[in-house]
Amino acid sequence: MSAARRNIVVRSALIAPAAILFGVMLLWPLLNILLRSLNQKGRASIADGIYLGHYTALVEDALLRQVVTHSLMLAMVATLVTALLAFPTAYIISRLSRELSSLMMVAVLMPFWVSIIVRLFAFTTILGTQGIINSGLGLIGIGPLPMLYNTFATITGMVAYLLPYLILILVSAMRSIDVSLLTAARTMGAPEHRVFFDIYFPQVRPALLSGAVLVFVLALGFFLTPAILGGPYNLTIPIFIQQQIQIFQWGKAAAMGIVLLVVSVAGYVIALRIGGNGVLAPAQGGTRGAAAHEPLRLTPTVLLCWIALAVVMIILISPLLVVMPTAFTETTQIRFPPVGFTGKWFAEVLTSSMWIEAFLKSIRVALATGVLAGLVGLALARAASRTGSRLLQGLIQAAAIAPLIVPVILLAIGVFDVQGKLGLIGTDAGLIFAHTLLCVPLTFLIFSNALSFVDISIEQASWTMGAGNIRTFWSIVIPGIMPSVVGAFLISFVSSWDEAVIAMFQTGLDKTLPVTIYSFLRSGITPAVSAVATLITLPVLVGGIVFGIRALRKPSLKT
Repeated sequence: MSAARRNIVVRSALIAPAAILFGVMLLWPLLNILLRSLNQKGRASIADGIYLGHYTALVEDALLRQVVTHSLMLAMVATLVTALLAFPTAYIISRLSRELSSLMMVAVLMPFWVSIIVRLFAFTTILGTQGIINSGLGLIGIGPLPMLYNTFATITGMVAYLLPYLILILVSAMRSIDVSLLTAARTMGAPEHRVFFDIYFPQVRPALLSGAVLVFVLALGFFLTPAILGGPYNLTIPIFIQQQIQIFQWGKAAAMGIVLLVVSVAGYVIALRIGGNGVLAPAQGGTRGAAAHEPLRLTPTVLLCWIALAVVMIILISPLLVVMPTAFTETTQIRFPPVGFTGKWFAEVLTSSMWIEAFLKSIRVALATGVLAGLVGLALARAASRTGSRLLQGLIQAAAIAPLIVPVILLAIGVFDVQGKLGLIGTDAGLIFAHTLLCVPLTFLIFSNALSFVDISIEQASWTMGAGNIRTFWSIVIPGIMPSVVGAFLISFVSSWDEAVIAMFQTGLDKTLPVTIYSFLRSGITPAVSAVATLITLPVLVGGIVFGIRALRKPSLKT
């Protein structure tokens, strides 16, 4: 076999697992949804002709117009609030020393490691009638104020979820700014506000615009946040889709889903056009931000930035802390401050077959997803890094990140439709395949970045010594990118462990842990949920504290 033919075979073998997974779990479901949207009875067929009534109803039906309008309003307000808080926060972080900056970024990213269901549950404790805020206001004779199960609560939860994404993008952009331009402007006598608006902001603007577009697209596809924190008037597109599927009205749901998909694709294309590939893989290099080596003088503007940073930290960290005290209450209802002190709710959780089985199912699925998503992402990244065709490389990259673009509610109903035909509903395998599809884009990006730093000459030297391609890859390349292997597994594990929307459609009585918590949030919250949330959150907080102490001690260790 010639070398060229052998390369084609190897590349095909690397791409094949992802092609099968994406074909069955992504293309087939999306095709079914498209066909259902074009069928009058919502069937996955156009044998009876193409029917556009479901799409025209989006314009003509008053309820559907209201759903779309309200979803757009929520997404726009959440995006605006997120940008107003993220920009000054990112600016302060980019100006701090390396140790303090790392500490702040750990605090910003810490919520990523805690289940979204747990964080939303925490907001019910914070914003509830007997929650922290209303309890504090009651001490001064105010309230209780209606802050839960309404638009305010929905936007608060959305902003808390979106902030880390935009802060990460902005901090990366601010750290890569050419400091010499700012210094030159000051040297020429330019006032500080001219330096900001004429030199600094234009360099950050592409990241801000592209990040805002990405945040808007994410906000438009929110399901859990409005479902848990919103009220009866917070009917959004994803919730409407879920409700229509429950009553088997596939036509309207599919049409709404296709429109949401088109908006998402357009949003991602716009974001990439504005911000480039750095939006998906933020730069790690560059200078330490806008004159980070200079003292951060306390001006009125800087003071406002510090206030924004404090607000962001409260929004991000408080949900991780407030659920813990409520887990020790003696009452059957959650209130703050808790009444009495007991550990019976932890005992109930640790001895309940329902909670134990949900925990074990989530562990099984997350472990298998971490391994499978890592292998598929690694194979795709290897195929892309070793192809000489820019066209093929671009196609592989576009295909690999495609699941990120599709709204999760659309994936959920599409995969549910297909797996119902395959008999995989309620099985671990069905959920593992679905979660792997979600995680492959993340592992692909991690491995693509890692493999770009691998020196091909090392592999070539191994080949000349008689080692085969497979042996060289596993004995030389993999050890060299082992941190990325571990990172890819961890992020896949956490993503699967946290996922609830797809799992909600995939599981029946055999629920995962997030779905079990969600069912309690919808039917009736007990302190047992607080105990579960505490057990999930505590390791993350301990890890963050340990990392923070080590980061703060680094300067003293050098002296």
